[in-house]
Amino acid sequence: MSSRFLSILSLLVFFLQTGLAGDSQRTVQAVRIDAPPSVDGFLNEEVWTLPQPATDFIQRDPDEGTPASERTEIRILYDDDALYVGAMMFDANPDGIVARLTRRDNIVESDRVAIFIDSFHDHQNCYRFGINASGVKVDVLHYDDGNKEDQSWDAVWDVHTQILPNGWSAEFRLPLSIFRYRSDVIKQEWGINFLRLITRKGERADWVYVPKKQTGMVSQFGHLTGLSNLPAPHRIELLPFVVGKQDWQPEKANQSRTSELTGDAGLDFKFGLSNNFLLDATINPDFGQVEADPSVLNLSTFETFYPEKRPFFIEGTQIIRFTTFGDDLGPGMFYSRRIGRGLSPFEVRVPEGGTIIELPHVTTILGAAKITGKTNGGLSIGVLQGLTKEMRATVADSDGTRSEQVLEPLAHYNVIRLRHDVLGNSNVGLILTTVGREKRTPAITNGFDWNLRLPGNTYAVTGFFAHTHTADVARKRIHGSAGRMNFSRIAAEHWLWSLDGRYASKRYNINDVGFFFRPDGYTGTGTLTYKEDVPAAVVRDFSATFKLTEFRNLAGISLQRELRLETRILFMNYWQMTASFTNDLGLYDDRETRGNGLYRRAASYATSTYLFSDARDNVNGKLGQRFGWDNKRKFQTATEAGVTIRPVSWMEYALESQYQSIRDQDAWVTNSTVSGASMFAERSTDELSVTLRGTITFTRDLTLQLYGQVFLAKGHYENYRLLAGTADFLPANGAPNAYDFNTQSLNSNVVVRWEYLPGSTMFFVWSQARRGVHGDYFTSLLDDVGEAFRVPPSNVVLLKVSYLLSL
Repeated sequence: MSSRFLSILSLLVFFLQTGLAGDSQRTVQAVRIDAPPSVDGFLNEEVWTLPQPATDFIQRDPDEGTPASERTEIRILYDDDALYVGAMMFDANPDGIVARLTRRDNIVESDRVAIFIDSFHDHQNCYRFGINASGVKVDVLHYDDGNKEDQSWDAVWDVHTQILPNGWSAEFRLPLSIFRYRSDVIKQEWGINFLRLITRKGERADWVYVPKKQTGMVSQFGHLTGLSNLPAPHRIELLPFVVGKQDWQPEKANQSRTSELTGDAGLDFKFGLSNNFLLDATINPDFGQVEADPSVLNLSTFETFYPEKRPFFIEGTQIIRFTTFGDDLGPGMFYSRRIGRGLSPFEVRVPEGGTIIELPHVTTILGAAKITGKTNGGLSIGVLQGLTKEMRATVADSDGTRSEQVLEPLAHYNVIRLRHDVLGNSNVGLILTTVGREKRTPAITNGFDWNLRLPGNTYAVTGFFAHTHTADVARKRIHGSAGRMNFSRIAAEHWLWSLDGRYASKRYNINDVGFFFRPDGYTGTGTLTYKEDVPAAVVRDFSATFKLTEFRNLAGISLQRELRLETRILFMNYWQMTASFTNDLGLYDDRETRGNGLYRRAASYATSTYLFSDARDNVNGKLGQRFGWDNKRKFQTATEAGVTIRPVSWMEYALESQYQSIRDQDAWVTNSTVSGASMFAERSTDELSVTLRGTITFTRDLTLQLYGQVFLAKGHYENYRLLAGTADFLPANGAPNAYDFNTQSLNSNVVVRWEYLPGSTMFFVWSQARRGVHGDYFTSLLDDVGEAFRVPPSNVVLLKVSYLLSL
């Protein structure tokens, strides 16, 4: 199958070679200098008169295609060490310049300018260096022609801004060691673009303007010329760090109270193997400064997906990532959170009357390394390896006799990702992953994917095909496969559409190092969208989408037959509204019985409406309402509200709350160990979540971040029945309130981040977690909130200091 498919794809690529993506003819020339300018934000040195500026920006918003309302001039210099960019943003009303102070990489409503550089000139990937009028940095990696981005990427570069009587200015120093560029040419030509935002006008202006009816970003860039004889920097960075941590854990039902003071150290290491390849390694990493995951109530048969937040694993995402069934269904064949996963008390087998003496919170990563880069011929390569330690819990029985249990064996993870450029801004690729755990059969997956942009960058053909090789408990090999094909119109003035087909065999399993919700099924989806980008009297732009999905398992059983309508409207005052309606007429659920066959479910309906105020205001918010019901008795309502407050330019608080109630939902309770039948009941649940995030920025290098979440969840079961076949239930006797639950949690952390030298940081962190079970379903929410604060807390205080050594 694979050889025939590759042959067909090769022919397709051959016949489409004339359809290469075309970039802009706009050009800006960099000028080589002998002595670098002083990076202070003032562009008054003579060297800044040497290059011709990039100017004549064009509006994308609010008046698409018209000249920018204010003049912008950007000049570029370089030497053997760095690029120097001087940007002058003229403004006829300098008192109206919005200059907010916030933490690095936090994009707030403020006047901004950004530089986009495609140093490899592959029309797919680029670096973005942004700055607002207060001098706050934002650096981002863009990939997939700018459709996707990695906001966690942080480079060491310098910039300063000045607010002047005639506008504001910015002066950048971007070390050449940041960039990956071809090593086989003397005279370099890079892709480049510039963007300016004037927030009080809601104006975005680009140097290379791309109409909204077109698609693509990096493929449309202009050209940066004049670069020649660039060095081949062998970048070496050492980032050693030390950590001191005090951990207090409260006494629990089956766990003793503990207090532990520990110290640790580790090392992050970067080595530039060439102009275009980087080795990145970490030894004994610590991610104690990373924000905790929010609490959720998951009563479904599917795993909860949490995004990656650890910097080492996020960097290089644009190369290693292999998406399968779409970003909304997880990252696909490589989910880095499998490496160094969290550990739970529920994994420990506690003897009757016994206690947990020692329980690690996460799996220790002994070391990890990756090599990422691109050859001169356009082949992107990503290789990642990780080694995790065997993790044990210590328990004691009722007599005090201690024993150990292995929660996570010694494990070795490997990922190899290859992707080759074709058709200008298209690519085809391969992935291979292996996971070896001590005393277990290795798990192996491999896949092939394609992302083809057809002539004119108007249509796209994307998809993948994958194989998995895993083992069951008896170490017998199990093979599975999955695939997807999508054909879409991605650019048009009004009408966009997509046709999508996908399947997964019963034994397809990538969850050793990937993320996938369920195997055994095939899906067909059609999507049609109408959009309008030309402002009218009241509406600035809007879109409406109709989506039809049919999902069946491989036995042909209808599991989902969904019709969805959704719309988005942006008003002239920059308020925004979204609305949707969903109707699912699927007949059965083959997982709800937890292995006892099919469950005949009711047709369901859902609707939602959200309203967002103007994000430029110092006080702005959102309000949303959702309703859901089915053809039985279920009724669901959820209300969301949020407000963001900026009392001063250097302070921001965001408060979000959600209350959801579901009444009389048919739901699985348990499977009988005697009869084997599945017990169902009508389940009612209530959830309340209140989350606060705050940022106080003392300087652009010293910030205080606050996070807190109160989460309550409770449920009640009644009208128990036993499932008989796929349609009828038999009455059953269930103990009243036996399966009810009422849980409370409170998570909070305070992080002080100080970048005391470029690339060198100090973190002071206080984290607190409270988890409790109190009362019953009928306990009032007010009492539940109070109980969340009364639960004995676990506390962690951490100090982490890193120091960057550039050699």
